[in-house]
Amino acid sequence: MGKAGGMAKSGPIRAYRELEEALKVEIVRGRYRVGDRLPTEAQLAGTHGVSRATVRSALDGLEKLGMILRRPRVGTVVKARTPDSRYAVSVGSLSELLVFLDSTHVRPVDSGEVSATAELAADLGCEPGDPWIRVRTLRTPAGDKLPISWTEYYLQTRFRAVVAQMGQRAGPVYPLIEKRYKVAITRIEQDIGACAMPAAIARRLAAEPGSPTLRVIHRMVSSTDGTLYCTVSLYPAGRFRYVQALKRAQ
Repeated sequence: MGKAGGMAKSGPIRAYRELEEALKVEIVRGRYRVGDRLPTEAQLAGTHGVSRATVRSALDGLEKLGMILRRPRVGTVVKARTPDSRYAVSVGSLSELLVFLDSTHVRPVDSGEVSATAELAADLGCEPGDPWIRVRTLRTPAGDKLPISWTEYYLQTRFRAVVAQMGQRAGPVYPLIEKRYKVAITRIEQDIGACAMPAAIARRLAAEPGSPTLRVIHRMVSSTDGTLYCTVSLYPAGRFRYVQALKRAQ
């Protein structure tokens, strides 16, 4: 990851994620101890062969994880050796949301065909009775063992063939569908709410039954093929944090 530019070749979003991970590893391993100051943005940019904007984005991620503190006229100080226990994702665009999905491992629990009830149709934005392939899964951050969510995937029935590929390797589902069926996600509709953790799912997540739970619905939409698939995810309280930065239109 030196000046050869290995990060930059993978694009600005993935570059700052890679730099964030590299700095996190250095802190965890003790190269930078609690109370130490990190190199300046200019020094980090030069060492890793990236732009200062990439460095700032990587530091934003570490700050959201609770590992560093940035102080005016002081610099960036290491605050903690390990990340906050909550899994945090910072999203400002469709591409960044897809990068987040790329950072988790999907472990299927079961699958089968279902017809949308009135309640499910409201969640998925479809008609009651519409058929879907449902795949119930546990999602885990790459390199971790504790699941961050119970996620149910609802795929168009024509995508049945990709079900067998889900969970074979870390990463999201959308590339499997896009590559095989020559479709593309152009919009993600996001619906965030809260509910009580169902007892059966709580056992799977090692969570407390009835505890506060973040419920997130994602509808993956193509401009030509409509809704390709949807996910309904339950996140136990304190295990996940969603951060979004919105810019005012000029």
